[in-house]
Amino acid sequence: MGNTSGAKYKHIMYNVSRTGKKSGKKLENAIGRYVDLMKKEAKAGEETKWIYKTKLRAQARLKRYGVTQKMLDEALAKK
Repeated sequence: MGNTSGAKYKHIMYNVSRTGKKSGKKLENAIGRYVDLMKKEAKAGEETKWIYKTKLRAQARLKRYGVTQKMLDEALAKK
């Protein structure tokens, strides 16, 4: 029968160190999402439930990708 789950191609979507069309800008996009989230929180003036849950997911993504606070500060300075 064969491997019909497509498991041998999952590395394309999840490994940040691989370069290519699907995963080339993951790091930039993760940092950009977090910066936008911080802007929304500042604009709202308080931490809503949606912002809290989204921030948890964004922080987990940044931790998984190995993003440092210095990288975030540089991105915030640009925007």
